[in-house]
Amino acid sequence: MRVHKRRPAALGAAVAIAIAAAGCGSASSSSSTASATSSSAPAAAGTTASTSSTTSVAAATPIGVALTYNNTAFWAAYINYESQYAKQLHIKLLGPLLAGTNASLQNTQVEDLVNEGAKAVIVNPETATSLGPAISYAAQHGVKLISVDTIVGVGKVYMVVRASNLDYGEDACLYISHFVKSGYVVDIEGDLTSSNGADRTNAFNQCMKENDPAVKVLADPTVWVAATAATDTETAVNAHGSQIKAIYDQYSGPDPAAIALLGSKHLTKSTIVIGDDGVPYEMCDIQRGDLSAASSQPANLYAQGALTYALDSAKGMALKVGSPAIGAPSLQDVSYKGDVNLGDPIVAPFVTKTALSLTGKGVPGAPGTVTTTPVTDANLWGNVYGAAHGGDCAGVAQP
Repeated sequence: MRVHKRRPAALGAAVAIAIAAAGCGSASSSSSTASATSSSAPAAAGTTASTSSTTSVAAATPIGVALTYNNTAFWAAYINYESQYAKQLHIKLLGPLLAGTNASLQNTQVEDLVNEGAKAVIVNPETATSLGPAISYAAQHGVKLISVDTIVGVGKVYMVVRASNLDYGEDACLYISHFVKSGYVVDIEGDLTSSNGADRTNAFNQCMKENDPAVKVLADPTVWVAATAATDTETAVNAHGSQIKAIYDQYSGPDPAAIALLGSKHLTKSTIVIGDDGVPYEMCDIQRGDLSAASSQPANLYAQGALTYALDSAKGMALKVGSPAIGAPSLQDVSYKGDVNLGDPIVAPFVTKTALSLTGKGVPGAPGTVTTTPVTDANLWGNVYGAAHGGDCAGVAQP
C-alpha cells in the first residue's frame, strides 16, 4: 500500500529550523535532506537573475537554470526554495532563464548557460521531446542536464527529478469514484504533449473507465492556461448544472475560478473539486471545505533534488539505479517515448481534509491504492511555505 504520509513526515522540524535560520545548511549529498525558503522574487520572462550564493564567489559551483514558467504559485515557490538551497550547497545560480512556451528559445538559453560556464544545467523542459538540441550541445561541452518536473523523451540527461504523474491521475480518480457514481466529471487537462499532462490524463481516464464507468468524463485540454480552464469549466457547469459531480483540475491555476463559480451557483457542497500542486491556497481551500483534495507536488524536494544532483553531476559522480535518493527510497530508471533516464521518482502526498484509505482497479505504473495525508499535517510543503509567507489563507478569497 502506498502511504503518502511518509515523505512529509521526514521533513519535520528541520524545515522550520532551516526557514528561521535562513542560510544554514550542509554540503551536497545525494541522500541529504533539508528544506528552506527564501523571499527572493521570481525573475521576469526572458531575463537572467544570476545569484552569487556564497561569500566566496570563486568557491561556488556555477549551475545554470532554465525554466518554462515563474508566474504560478508552484513555480514561484520553487524559485524561492532553489535560491535557499543554492546558498546551503555553495552554488552560484546562473538564471533562472524563462522561456514561456517557446521551446526553441529554451534550447538557445541552455546553450547560453553552457557558454556562460555552467557546470550543469537544470531544465524544466517545455515538453518531454523538445530538449534534443540543448542536450546535444551540452554533451559536446561536457555538461549534463537535470530535468525537473518533466520526463525527457529525447536523449540522455543526468537525472530526472519528478513525482509520478500517473499517481496524480489515479489518486484523483480513486477519490472521485469513491463518492460519485453518476453524472459528469470535468477533467481540466494540461498540455497533452507534455509527459505530465499525458500521464495525468491517461491515468485518470483509464482509472475512471475501470472504476466509474457510469460517469461521463468531459475532457478539456487547456495547455496549462488557467483562463482557458475557467472558460471551459463555466461552460460545462452552465450546460449540466448539478449533474457536474466533480472537477479535476490537473494544475492549481484553475482552482480559484472553479471554486468561485461553484460558490456563485450554490454548488460548493455538492461538487467535488480536486487540485494539483499543493500550493498554500490549496491547503487553505481544503481546510475551508472548498477544495476536496490535491496532490502535493513538493516544490521543496524538486528544488533540493535538482540542485543536489546538478552538483553531483558537476563533480563527476556516477549515480546508478538503487543509489540513495532524495524524494524516493532509491533512484530508478524512468522512461518516456522509448528513452530511459535515471530518475528520483518522488512520492507526492495526496492531501484531503482528513485521512482516507482509497482503493480501486489500478492502472499500469500506479499502485491502485492510496492513504491520503490530512491537510493538518504541518510538514506538507504548502503548509510550511504558507506559514513562512503570512499563512495558507493569506489573500485567499472566500467563494
